[in-house]
Amino acid sequence: MAEAVLELVLHNLSSLIHKEIAIFLNFEQDFKSLASLLTTIKATLEDAEEKQFTNRAIKDWLLKLKDAAHVLDDILDECATEALELEHGGFNCGPSHKDKGEIGRNS
Repeated sequence: MAEAVLELVLHNLSSLIHKEIAIFLNFEQDFKSLASLLTTIKATLEDAEEKQFTNRAIKDWLLKLKDAAHVLDDILDECATEALELEHGGFNCGPSHKDKGEIGRNS
């Protein structure tokens, strides 16, 4: 019986590890693609900044783009904060603190 339970635990752990590795590898590929795309965007923006003085449509586009960049920056800050909280909080696969409190009150 203990052997069957251990086998199940090892199978589940192995599956979890494989999923985590796949997520990491996909993230690495996505990161490389994003870095390449950002290089292209930077070159386009540099060109647009030069042309904004003679083209009002480009100037308006740049203003809207800057607003969008600020929104994106806020989102990235939130993601970084959540990542730090997860990193410092550790891996928790048990009941949440709220659940523990509720269990204690009902007992």
